[in-house]
Amino acid sequence: MSYLFFLIGFVITPAVIMAACLHRAAGRHPHPGCPLRRHWLGTGILALIALLWTTPWDNLIIAKGVWSYGSDRVLGTIGLVPIEEYGFMVLMPFFNAAILGFLLRRGTIIGSSWRQAQMPGRRRTALIYGFLWLVGLACLPFESMFYLSAILIWFVPPLALQALFDPAALRHHWRLVALGTLLPTFYFCLVDALAIHSGIWILHTATRTGIEFGNLPLEEALFFFTTSLLLSQGLVLWHTLFQPTKA
Repeated sequence: MSYLFFLIGFVITPAVIMAACLHRAAGRHPHPGCPLRRHWLGTGILALIALLWTTPWDNLIIAKGVWSYGSDRVLGTIGLVPIEEYGFMVLMPFFNAAILGFLLRRGTIIGSSWRQAQMPGRRRTALIYGFLWLVGLACLPFESMFYLSAILIWFVPPLALQALFDPAALRHHWRLVALGTLLPTFYFCLVDALAIHSGIWILHTATRTGIEFGNLPLEEALFFFTTSLLLSQGLVLWHTLFQPTKA
């Protein structure tokens, strides 16, 4: 199986089907608090950010020997990264957004409270994410923890920025954020395990802890959880900006 086939079969096709079903449902029963045009605009912004933020990281971890790919499985590369990987960076946000779109229709989004002081919440957020970032930094000297460290060091800061922006809104919508994170995480863990089994890409043992779920490395599960959380939080915060602010 090639990377392009994987992308079409497991990312593009289900994303298009879910988006079509979402638009059909919205046509029958519009949700005033979550118009799809706004939803996809926010998704597009997040997809661009994901591409810009993840590209240097992906080049780095390939250069460090974290993962590799069969030359016969990809169309080509830009830098060290397969062309299809750039497609995945852009398409994953739309896949996740389609899932979140259905979840948003089941609830009510409250207005943003980012202008409020929220000092206790922001202080707790800073402490939690600061601790996670330091854990990543502490793991960096150990080769077997390089992949884990790279994820924490690179992706914890944007997670912290989102959470610091409006911790009250994220706390209020925690069920929505949790489902919008865990559902795509579970899906991508399954299809990633299939891709590894098929030999589309290889995760090398020297730079990872060796903890696995079947043939899925712990670090891969953490990557999909972290990126899905970024997308879920980002879209929820985006929608709160357009709702009436709570008194």
